[in-house]
Amino acid sequence: MANTTACKFLESLQRFDLAMLLKHCQATLAESEVDNGFFTDLVDEAIVDAPMPIGEALNKLPPQDRKRIAEAIASAYPKKRAPDDIVIRATDATIGGAAALLAELLIHRGMMIDVATGGARIQEVDDYYQAREIRIRQAIPEGVRYENPHDDLWDWYRHWSADLPQYKDRRFYVRQLFGPAIDAISNRSSLPSEPREPTGWERVDRALSKARTRLETTSAEEDCQAIGLLCREIIISLAQAVFNPAIHESLDGIRPSETDANRMLEGYIAHVFPGASNKEVRAHARASLALALNLQHRRTATQQLAALCVEATASTTAVISIIARANAD
Repeated sequence: MANTTACKFLESLQRFDLAMLLKHCQATLAESEVDNGFFTDLVDEAIVDAPMPIGEALNKLPPQDRKRIAEAIASAYPKKRAPDDIVIRATDATIGGAAALLAELLIHRGMMIDVATGGARIQEVDDYYQAREIRIRQAIPEGVRYENPHDDLWDWYRHWSADLPQYKDRRFYVRQLFGPAIDAISNRSSLPSEPREPTGWERVDRALSKARTRLETTSAEEDCQAIGLLCREIIISLAQAVFNPAIHESLDGIRPSETDANRMLEGYIAHVFPGASNKEVRAHARASLALALNLQHRRTATQQLAALCVEATASTTAVISIIARANAD
């Protein structure tokens, strides 16, 4: 309840970045004892149990953003006064996807500001910066603008030393640098598409990961259509991975082409999964391909339909993977 109310509070302020981080945490307003030197006071604390890397990102937020999160948590408790800060407790969990990428961007932004405003020394944190820069560049989805020209913090040092003499200018520069990427990731669809266990077919797994990443930031109709095309290619790659023309035959006797996923999957399933459920499993595979084709050609494609398509495609790959593993044993 507190999490949902807090996220709605932040979204009402157009702080989709903070809302996305909080959605993956457990937040509550709790009384804690504080020793003031004379006696013990009871104070309300906004406690956030956060997975990695969100916990680190929350710690790097400026005070005004942490206070805004505390106010959001307190909004679920109308009779309570909002604290000025949050208490962050790291959990053992680790999250991925868009929320993790957003957290990495915020950590990266915070580090650049910190070293340029009298904080950490470059030699102490530059290795972490360079590794994170590589991760961010690999994870940024197509269509999201990320134009950080500084491969390492020494390059950033040379830039601020020459062109940004004041702390306020350096903070402004870094916030402008990260603004487009943070806004794009924060405003993604909240529709879930949780990763499944890898199938072991590299091309299938790689394309599925790409489809999920695109889904997290897509909004325009043509972008959603592109997800349909990608899902169709995933199902074709899946069929090619399991179909052996020397062993499997299509149900109608027509030799499948290299892109005829329906005939290849039907022939494969009929051969390795005989029995009463054969028909339903084949129908499941046909339906996911039909959904991908529909999305690919639908000029009014939506994020919701794209999310359904990605989930249906992932489900079909999981079903075929289960059958393949059983027949390999």
